[in-house]
Amino acid sequence: MSVTFQPALWYTVTARDANDACENSGQEFTVDPCYSNGGTVVVECGLCKQAMTIVSATLLTPQPQMP
Repeated sequence: MSVTFQPALWYTVTARDANDACENSGQEFTVDPCYSNGGTVVVECGLCKQAMTIVSATLLTPQPQMP
C-alpha cells in the first residue's frame, strides 16, 4: 500500500516494523500526531532505528493549532 502525504499537514499514522532482526518485528505502532513537513513522512523504530513501513494515514480534521 502506498500512502501519499500532502505537505505541511498533521496525520495519524500507523507503521509496521519490517526488520526481522528487531524485537519489534511485525508490530504496528501509531504516531498521533505526525507532521508531514514537505510531504514526506518517515517513522523509525525506537529500538533498531530502521524506517518502518507506513500501513495507513488519516488526515487530522480539524488540524491541530500550533502556538
